[in-house]
Amino acid sequence: MKTRRTTSALGILAIAAGVVFSSALKRAPLVEQSLPPSPAAPEQLRPPVVNPDFSPPRAGEAQTAVSRAFGNTVQMERDAATVGDFNGDGSPDLAVDVRAAEAHAPEINDPLANWTVQDCEASTDRRVAKALPSPAPVHGRELLLAVVHGYGRRGWRDPAAQQAYLVKGALDGPWVRTSRDRYPGLDAPARQTGDILAGSGTAGAIAYWTGARYVCRSAEAGRRRVAARP
Repeated sequence: MKTRRTTSALGILAIAAGVVFSSALKRAPLVEQSLPPSPAAPEQLRPPVVNPDFSPPRAGEAQTAVSRAFGNTVQMERDAATVGDFNGDGSPDLAVDVRAAEAHAPEINDPLANWTVQDCEASTDRRVAKALPSPAPVHGRELLLAVVHGYGRRGWRDPAAQQAYLVKGALDGPWVRTSRDRYPGLDAPARQTGDILAGSGTAGAIAYWTGARYVCRSAEAGRRRVAARP
């Protein structure tokens, strides 16, 4: 009698183990998860700008913005600044000629500084326009193009406007805002929008944002590049 009970218990345990094993085999297959999207550029994460203020700087406003962005490392070269949407995010930006302060070149070149220093490359290689700028040492008294990217409706006037560039080699200022439509051959991405900085000197240089950096071209070369595209 005892043997029968033991045999029955073992049989029940075997059946239960079989049920558990079968359930494991019937488990739903793993579903491959798609990769998360690439992080967007800071400009793309911002909400659309409504009623942006593109009015020209009033007395002292440009100097205030330059001092806020670069401290005392640069000095405005002339009392002239231009306002436009140079990086295509809808917010007003400020562009002005500055000169590196004699004693502050090490601060300007500090890799931990709150601004980006770059050469205004004039290479015809399209890869240059898409690449992030490499460090470009600045020397005391060097002439530079300073650009403060705006934030929100107030743009460069807003204290939150902290993205700033010091561009070497763009020496054809003072600069004026002009339409990108005048230069269909630019090597920026097709979706890139925004204004162009046009130099007022005889060389006719232009500087423009590519989504990664500022690039320089002669005005005529900028128009011709559309014919050279495949």
